[in-house]
Amino acid sequence: MKLIILAVAVSLAVLASGSYVPSTQTEAKYADKEMLFKMKFFFEVLRNIHMPLKYDEYMPYTKSWITDESKYTDFSQVSEFFEWYKTGQFLEKGEVFTIYNELYLRQTYALFSFLYNSADWDTYYKNVIWARDHINEGMFIHVVHLTVMHYPALQGIVLPAIYEIYPYYFFNTDVIRTISYKKLLEPKFGFYANGKYNVVYANYTASYPVDYYNNFHSEEMLSYFTEDIGLNAYYYYFMMDYPFFLGGDKFGLMKDRRGELYWYTHKMLLARYNMERMSNYMGTVKPLVWRFPLKTGYFSLLSYWNGMPFKSRDYNYMISDEMYYKVDWVHGWEMKIRQIIEQGYFIMADGTRIDLRQPESINFFGDLLNSNIDGMEGTFAGYIEVFSRLLLSGNNYNAYKVWPSALMQYETSLRDPLFYQLYERFMDLYYYYKRFLPSYTFDELNFKGVVVKDVVFDKLITYFDLFDSDVSNVLPMQSTDKYFDYSVYARQQRLNHKPFTYTMNVMSEYTGKAIVRLFFGPKFDKLFDLQYYKKYFYEVDQYLVDMIAGKNTFVRSSRDYFWSVKDRTMYTDLYKKIMLAYNGQEKFYLDMSEAHCGFPDRLMLPKGWTSGMPMNAVFIITPYMGSSSNEQAAIYDKSFSCGVGSGMRFYDTLPMGYPFDRYINFSYFYTKNMYFKDVLIYHSDEYKMNVTY
Repeated sequence: MKLIILAVAVSLAVLASGSYVPSTQTEAKYADKEMLFKMKFFFEVLRNIHMPLKYDEYMPYTKSWITDESKYTDFSQVSEFFEWYKTGQFLEKGEVFTIYNELYLRQTYALFSFLYNSADWDTYYKNVIWARDHINEGMFIHVVHLTVMHYPALQGIVLPAIYEIYPYYFFNTDVIRTISYKKLLEPKFGFYANGKYNVVYANYTASYPVDYYNNFHSEEMLSYFTEDIGLNAYYYYFMMDYPFFLGGDKFGLMKDRRGELYWYTHKMLLARYNMERMSNYMGTVKPLVWRFPLKTGYFSLLSYWNGMPFKSRDYNYMISDEMYYKVDWVHGWEMKIRQIIEQGYFIMADGTRIDLRQPESINFFGDLLNSNIDGMEGTFAGYIEVFSRLLLSGNNYNAYKVWPSALMQYETSLRDPLFYQLYERFMDLYYYYKRFLPSYTFDELNFKGVVVKDVVFDKLITYFDLFDSDVSNVLPMQSTDKYFDYSVYARQQRLNHKPFTYTMNVMSEYTGKAIVRLFFGPKFDKLFDLQYYKKYFYEVDQYLVDMIAGKNTFVRSSRDYFWSVKDRTMYTDLYKKIMLAYNGQEKFYLDMSEAHCGFPDRLMLPKGWTSGMPMNAVFIITPYMGSSSNEQAAIYDKSFSCGVGSGMRFYDTLPMGYPFDRYINFSYFYTKNMYFKDVLIYHSDEYKMNVTY
């Protein structure tokens, strides 16, 4: 039996990812001793990943893996890992890792299968320890996250934030070197009781070639957004929740409408990025044109742990002559996708006919365009995403050694302005597919007997405040006894907004449950303009309400929005909380406060203007029909788990982006259960949050 990843190599090619899953559960839950031990374990093995383990309790298991066949659920996959690893072909420790390489991808899946097939925690635990000392560090971090996110027995486990596990991908070289220099010059650095002495300031310093014709409106003006560590962590976690090489049947990802979700998430990211461009008086992003030289260069000023800089892309970027045939491949795949959209159907290898004019086919189309393993016909769309990223990075998919650019790491992709141009090009295919679906009918839009009378918002204010990240992992831990006392912070300005609420008054003849959706988007003058502007609207909230006959008043706080998550607790502080609970000194509360699967609450609003940037808030209320996956409710604990692969991440089965995802028939589009509210986003330089220690 060959590794399943071999099939992937052939079939390769939101904000809707949801953070707070639907739940009415209010009973407090606390981590038991077993869960606390698991979290303690992960926090310790992920510490100083480039250094040998220093914890005595783990040392006996660093020498060998578990070879007993009875300890695995599918030993055939595990034995292939053993055989492959013994040949010495695995990526060496210390080398730079990327998932956008055929060999590294196959190795990653082999390692994942090895750990995932562990029959119990004890086997998994011992094999992780072995892998920690013998497997490439980047690959190890990648696979640990995959197993924690997809292994049922690890549901709800809290890991440190990825930007604190591996700060190199989130903070520029100057920050990393300053931390090292300060430690050399100040032996007490990291141990000061007053945290302000353990701080290094981090700027947004990506470098873009000067555009002498448009210098004022440079991409550098957006670096506070594109380099935001919370935003980049969000994208990393989403891509890890739905990796293209994991099959949806085995891991339940198809229940989450993964194809539709993948492209809707990217649509929301593009909409949010465009709103930030508008905040800085810049035009909306244009689709990438495969015409060389490419104007947009990018120098991330990031370095890998060994000091090697991320590969940059020059201004007026050219590819080598031998790479042009791959551009032809990408064009060919795009043309094939457009052809099946126009003909309205796709014939599977077994003769099954997929009707692309049916709304539910969006999931199939999304899988096909993403070229994930559920697409089943991956050779049709080829390696379109992978090859596009590699072409823009000057790398080959099957190279033995690679020099990855920012586009070749999930953690850094959103930093590169070409990411948005590339995915705007892909989104044109998504919009083209949607263009052939029928417009929503009046009955599909209307909610009989429900009228939104008015909505009143608090004043919407954004500002920049200071945020600390625990980057202690940059420096070697001197001893495990000092772990509690040792912390180094990178302090950075970041975009935030003042908490706000709105009050919505609704008159209803209906009694029962309903769903409220809220979108933010650009201000437009005429309703007909929405046909163009609808692609820039992004969904920020979706929640369940109980309607009564008569007047209903709903008050909603921005801190409770469905798609967003708050700031993560810092590495050392969270480890302390785990250890105190593990030693019985306090309880560790299990909730969604450390959720990895939501959009940063801070970035809900674009920066806006000091004079007030006009926007539209759009509400629509629809009947709650229930989820088609209610039978899956028992699979995961909604109080603290994201529910990836459960089919329970959404309130209903309406298309993602409804009602803005299809061509609008304005003859009946504006129904009484819909409400458009003009709002202003004010940016203040004076509103600051005090940083305490």
